[in-house]
Amino acid sequence: MGWAEKAWDAFRDVLRLQDKVESLSQKVELQQAKVEILNIEVAQLKMAVAILLSQAGIKDVPKLPFSPPSQPGS
Repeated sequence: MGWAEKAWDAFRDVLRLQDKVESLSQKVELQQAKVEILNIEVAQLKMAVAILLSQAGIKDVPKLPFSPPSQPGS
């Protein structure tokens, strides 16, 4: 195999990898959108629980039996 064939093989490999990276990037963007929607829904649920508890006359919201996970990078 000559150097030209090796160069073309390398070029093809780069193009395949580029396609895979673009595909993964699109999947990550979709997952990020889903996570953001879930965050909004959780916030809405928290607000609904707080409202219902206040209407029931419960002043102190009970603590969760677990601690929430720490944020990445903090």
